[in-house]
Amino acid sequence: MQDTTLDLVIIGGGPAGMGAALIAGRSLLRTVVINAESPRNAVTRASHGFLTRDGAHPDALVAVAKEQLREYDTVAYETGRVAKVEPASGGGFLIKHADGRAWRTPQVILATGYRDDLDRLELPGLDQVYGTGVFICPFCDGFEHAGERLAVFGGLGCELMVSMLRNWSSDVVVFTNGRTLDASTSRDLAAHGVTVESGRVHRLVSDDGRLQAVELVDGRRVERDAGFIADDFSGPATSFAADLGVATTRNFLDREVLQADATGKTAVDGVYIVGDMRTGFSGLLAAANDGSDCVKHIVHTLAAERWSRA
Repeated sequence: MQDTTLDLVIIGGGPAGMGAALIAGRSLLRTVVINAESPRNAVTRASHGFLTRDGAHPDALVAVAKEQLREYDTVAYETGRVAKVEPASGGGFLIKHADGRAWRTPQVILATGYRDDLDRLELPGLDQVYGTGVFICPFCDGFEHAGERLAVFGGLGCELMVSMLRNWSSDVVVFTNGRTLDASTSRDLAAHGVTVESGRVHRLVSDDGRLQAVELVDGRRVERDAGFIADDFSGPATSFAADLGVATTRNFLDREVLQADATGKTAVDGVYIVGDMRTGFSGLLAAANDGSDCVKHIVHTLAAERWSRA
């Protein structure tokens, strides 16, 4: 289906993209999914919260999705990176693969997710535990660390993270890593008996991906069993939407997200945003549903157009 006109191109093959592709196949839309196969959750050993697949390795989820898509002749799955998405002459979009192939489509779904800028956290040793001993989502990984000694890293958003983590453990220490908390946050944490370590972190001590302690530059060592990040410094993984003129906004967690309605529709005709790019953080099940609902909206729109022309 390369170098031809399709009904839909989906860029990104995570839960949102593959959820969209499944409904596209079942709706007989001529579709190409292009996936770089470098997901944000590649560092994790198990994905949680996805009904019927709780605890599955992220690679296993992708493998099952790819296998099930093979049942649908109108859907092609392509690996690799998209080099550019640009308006096509006569309308629609031209999707250019890094290997030189191209597809024309009247609508494109962007499901490329988020990327983390771990360097901005300035936590030496984080790369040894990220996704295995230090996490970003309590709903995804809190259960496995219930009752343990937990760390929260960051300033902005730390109070919300601590209040959530108290659902799983009463022993939570905040490490601001030199950041100054505002007076209101400091008072609230103190009122709830939460210890705040404001000094700089020297390194995270770990063994085989599991957090053991947080060493501070003053020489102190605070034993911890797992950690969660409040300041994750994440953002959209690709600039395709911005390049096409889709505006950004901030969500309730103050994360940068693309402006789109609940169906994924943006102000740029034919451009749809699903998954973490739209919400900031969806979770596997919600992201898959996000992609599914987006294609249902597209099919409803196409059906209404055909009906009105008949």
